[in-house]
Amino acid sequence: MSDSFAMPQRLAVFGAYSDHDLYQRNRILVNILEELSGETLYIRPETRSSGHGFSSGKTLFGRLGKLLQDSWSLWSQRALLKDCDTIFVPYPAYIDIVILWISGQTRHKRVIADAFLELHSTVVEDRKLIPEKSLRARMLVAFQRFTLGKADVVLIDTAEQAVLLRQYLAGTDTQVAEIPVGIDESVWLPLRAHTYSKSLEVLFWGTFIPLHGVEVIIEAVRILQHQKFPVNLTLIGNGQTADRVASLLKAQPLQGLVWHRELMDVSAIVDLARSSDVTLGVFANSVKAGAVVPYKVHQSLAMNRPLVTREASTFSGIADQRKGLYVVPSEDPAALASALRDIAERLMQGWSASTREIYEESFANSVIASRLKVELSR
Repeated sequence: MSDSFAMPQRLAVFGAYSDHDLYQRNRILVNILEELSGETLYIRPETRSSGHGFSSGKTLFGRLGKLLQDSWSLWSQRALLKDCDTIFVPYPAYIDIVILWISGQTRHKRVIADAFLELHSTVVEDRKLIPEKSLRARMLVAFQRFTLGKADVVLIDTAEQAVLLRQYLAGTDTQVAEIPVGIDESVWLPLRAHTYSKSLEVLFWGTFIPLHGVEVIIEAVRILQHQKFPVNLTLIGNGQTADRVASLLKAQPLQGLVWHRELMDVSAIVDLARSSDVTLGVFANSVKAGAVVPYKVHQSLAMNRPLVTREASTFSGIADQRKGLYVVPSEDPAALASALRDIAERLMQGWSASTREIYEESFANSVIASRLKVELSR
């Protein structure tokens, strides 16, 4: 099959997805597919919120009402899909695929859906929002299989997640493709090395979900302070585990801590990164934490900052302390503290990180575009 035939001639981007900064992947994939396509049509709900998933529809009835409103709007625009040969459904694609299936589009068009992450491991195993062996957990697996199984190609962020999703979609004709997360490279630019002063400035940002392991970070900093090693920690974010972290800090205050308990704009995060010496990834010991490469890891590498994160097979071939990417065992604050101290000592000797090289080789948007082109050419 030639590239000219495999690439979409008329692409429809369909769905009630968000392109907020918390969902940069949607923007990146849409932009790349648009560049690979002859013509692109956007079909989205007629009224959209400018917010993000953490702030919209906080009540059950509010979420249900928004879902019904968006679904009806998309359904009413289904005729626009008539002349399209390919439909891309960004994350979260599930309900949007149901609409396409009911309208018969999944039988006549090539459908590319972005799963982004595997649903069961996220909701059940990592966030523990549903009991593992419950009827709801089995229904979640069935729902994921039913919806994503209607797509021709499903995108997911890592090889480990792809293996898991293929197991759940076994028996369907759906092809699962590993595509890195993707970030806005116009925002996450290489930064100048921060001049090390009297203490190590450590930065973490995120949505405080369990796989982040924020408690491990706090304990590692506490270990360094007990060793009389000067270190300050800046936390940015709010979410599921934030109340637990707040209770921990209330019971045992941490010196040198600044916590911006909010979901800050990326420009504000970049500003704080300029005055940091090292950034942090994720540290929980869940299977999910070892199977994903979160936004913050891509962003830190792109900014050319030293980064410490937990061990994962994704990093087995690219972790390089000489360049500034350190990996440590999961849920091991002592190992994290040791890595931070080693980075500090190297910085004091004039060393500078070169993690941007790792980003360019493994995660850059050019890598994503190349992989998407290969998948579309199959």
